[in-house]
Amino acid sequence: MRTLLRARPHLLAAGLGAGLAAANGVRDASLVVAVAAVVCALGAVAASPGLRLPVLALALLLAGWWWGSSRLDALDRSVLLPKVDTAGRAVVAVTGPARRSRYELRVPAQMRQFRDEVVREPVLLRLPLGRSPPQGALLDVIGEIELPHGPENGFDERTWLRRHGVHVVLRATRWRIVGRRGGLAGFADGLRSRLARSMAPGLEGERRAILAGIVLGEDEGLSDELRTRFRASGLYHLLAVSGQNVALIAGGVLFLAWLLGLPRLFGHLGALAAIGGYVLAVGWQPSVVRAGIAGALASLAWVAARPQDRWYFLLLGAAILLAWNPYSLLDAGFQLSFAAVAAIFVAVPRLERGLAGYPVPRSLAEVVAVSSACGLATAPILLTQFGSVPIYSIPANALAAPVAGPLLGLALVTALVAPVLPPLAAMLAWTNGWLAAYLAECARLVGGLPYAAAPPRTALAVIGLTIALALLAGRLRPPRAPRLAVLGLLLVLVAGGWRLRPGAAGLPPPSGLRITFLDVGQGDGALLQVPEGAVLVDEGPPEADVAEQLRRLGVRRLAMIVLTHPQRDHVGGAAEVLEHLDVGSVLDPGIPSESSDERDALAAARTQHIRVALARAGETFRLGRLRLRVLWPDGPGTPGDDPNNHAVVLIASYGQTDALLTADAESDVTGHLQVPPVEILKVAHHGSEDPGLADLLAQLHPRIAVVSVGARNDYGHPSPSTIATLSAVPGLAVYRTDRDGRVTVESDGEGITVR
Repeated sequence: MRTLLRARPHLLAAGLGAGLAAANGVRDASLVVAVAAVVCALGAVAASPGLRLPVLALALLLAGWWWGSSRLDALDRSVLLPKVDTAGRAVVAVTGPARRSRYELRVPAQMRQFRDEVVREPVLLRLPLGRSPPQGALLDVIGEIELPHGPENGFDERTWLRRHGVHVVLRATRWRIVGRRGGLAGFADGLRSRLARSMAPGLEGERRAILAGIVLGEDEGLSDELRTRFRASGLYHLLAVSGQNVALIAGGVLFLAWLLGLPRLFGHLGALAAIGGYVLAVGWQPSVVRAGIAGALASLAWVAARPQDRWYFLLLGAAILLAWNPYSLLDAGFQLSFAAVAAIFVAVPRLERGLAGYPVPRSLAEVVAVSSACGLATAPILLTQFGSVPIYSIPANALAAPVAGPLLGLALVTALVAPVLPPLAAMLAWTNGWLAAYLAECARLVGGLPYAAAPPRTALAVIGLTIALALLAGRLRPPRAPRLAVLGLLLVLVAGGWRLRPGAAGLPPPSGLRITFLDVGQGDGALLQVPEGAVLVDEGPPEADVAEQLRRLGVRRLAMIVLTHPQRDHVGGAAEVLEHLDVGSVLDPGIPSESSDERDALAAARTQHIRVALARAGETFRLGRLRLRVLWPDGPGTPGDDPNNHAVVLIASYGQTDALLTADAESDVTGHLQVPPVEILKVAHHGSEDPGLADLLAQLHPRIAVVSVGARNDYGHPSPSTIATLSAVPGLAVYRTDRDGRVTVESDGEGITVR
């Protein structure tokens, strides 16, 4: 029996994994399945040698099916679901790093207590933007339990969270730390905190964020633009903890033991401890757990004098992950990790042998082979899960290869050195910062190429052409094959059309007036475009990243930006717009304010030598056929006044089409301005309650009303009374950015269309 198990362990691990995976299709946690598994296990003992292994594999398959079904039932149970739409005081433990979205903080947590009831259930904690609670902290919050979002923009948050055992969201506005987790979880929190502090002393911003991604698998510190470029270039895998991390840690411990003259047994025991500590610090991620299991089994195999089998390690790692959560099978991270490793095992040796006849350095051949194998193996998963495939991953990885290993190694050495030699650690971190900057530029360069992240049709065409070229190249002599590959790449680029601005949203330049009400969440941002140029009225809050939104729309230059009034939800993104786009001038009302966002915007204008003009009633600006008239304010107001009452109110005219842009100035301001009838109305103050709105609508007779508002905001915008007033106007089409997303209105000066 033992000889048989040593000879063929793969079938056993595969049987267990198959049973666990099958629970996702058909569940059966009944006693019948458990008894059948036990009967098969006992039958294997009495079976003939030829049948013993298959019967034992069947027993493990049934056991895995029963356990997987039980685990799925447990993951689907929730004591908090009946409490949806109730509010109260809660104690939660932060179980992972907070993720910052455009409009909020999303914090993985475990509910410990809700009201007077003791609870142990994972939740998603949603907090306003600001300081993030540290991992491991126990928080006292007052919040409301809600359901996660359903299907929206191609993503079903509710289903995704349910697969991780999370059924409800806890929305809170304030929190305070009342303690920290203890036990093994607390030990892991401490390890992660120390590693995060010591891996890059003195580094900040983008460089530190890249190192955090490489060492800890965190990408929260990266800008949306850089994160997108990493994905498009095919380098995003470097920001996820992988087997390379675990191998480097284990190898480093073994090398240290050799330097100190310790027996190899102590080295492997130290490697086991280091791998365990690293997995605890990084957390339960498929790639790191898989690599950690493989590394631990390799050391245990040496200690027990057993042969090492990488396929067995891979299958056992999959089984352990599925035993913890069978839903992992449906997770993109699980699929990508195991598909890539399997491709490395199967295809890389063959590709390396195929490249042996070419004048390619061995290190480069290895990068090309690994990138090709992993790219082809993961392409179907990327297409299914994300709808695009990085086309240039091979050259991107070739460019990044010289720094990928040193980045991780230097970061780990820095973390070890920091407690005892801080100056040396700072020097190592400074050096590593330059490597991180180089990696970021590789991502930006390759990720910004035309069709870097190809949509499904383009990706399938490129993959098919790549396979055809590879098959054809195998029949040619080495001197001709590289020329064929280059020619094929050129054909792909020419056939698709070489676009230097692939980030544009696909809309042609406007032939008339185009007003785009950007989706900035709880805030304002309106882009006015004519053939002669563009004007941006308000820039949304910083998290809306309006500069990136404009880049995706193909806008690189603005004739003017308008800072309607110094509030974060209107001018928070202005400084970034001024720093990243070519701006002709700034229109500002000059309202006395302590707003740091406006100060940053005006400072950026001074740095860029951009003229700042005061917005005063009666001023007129022209851009081609577009005429902008300032209707308000007539002065800056006095300190302490509500800035909404002195916000810039504009009327934009193009032929017979007029649009009233009100910022946050409600009818108590606009109702006294004698505004003529308009076709388009930007509803004031995100649709807040406005008693004079009905009279204003009767005066303006608009055909289109747009409410710029954030989904599920804390202010209750738009108010029911405002929606009722707008709905009561015959023929008025009402659009809301919280439901409709970006709203685009086009006019040739007479007719109007809405997209």
